[in-house]
Amino acid sequence: MYPRFRHTIALVALLSSASLLHAHEAHVHGVGKLDVVLDGQALSLHLDSPLVNLVGFEHAANSAKDKAAVQAMTKNLRNAGAVFVASPSAECKLSGVKLESAALDPALLGEPAAAKPAAQAGHDGHADLDADFTFRCAHPERLQKIEVRLFDTFKGFNSIDVQLVTGKRQGAAKLTPAANSIAVP
Repeated sequence: MYPRFRHTIALVALLSSASLLHAHEAHVHGVGKLDVVLDGQALSLHLDSPLVNLVGFEHAANSAKDKAAVQAMTKNLRNAGAVFVASPSAECKLSGVKLESAALDPALLGEPAAAKPAAQAGHDGHADLDADFTFRCAHPERLQKIEVRLFDTFKGFNSIDVQLVTGKRQGAAKLTPAANSIAVP
């Protein structure tokens, strides 16, 4: 088997197991989870957060006020290069964003309409947002840090649990408003 292929399989296995762990953890307001993978020139980030951290509620956006909050969140997250600021010398450019929530209409998130209507939040009244951000880095070897500006943009975050996987290391960190950068070397 090619060494690079083994490395990619290991990354996928680690994130899959991390995602399974996240799926079984309690839904905690104020806390987000961020998985970061640097594989070659591809920088991928997956954010899992209670909706309340991002829009202040966890139900379907039916009122004009709720829809406006979701649209503002969507605009900010789709401008992910301003939310996740990589070392400038790495020249990372945003190449894709995917936003998903069982409680929100995909159209409000800027996504294609679902084949069937989304469920309106979970059975326990809690709803999350899953967001995937993909960047292409011209010089990944120059990526030293990623500043996470979610705390500035969305006041509902108290902390963000990070899992990081690169070709050089694996690690975990807890980000706060006072310590909002991920060391990537």
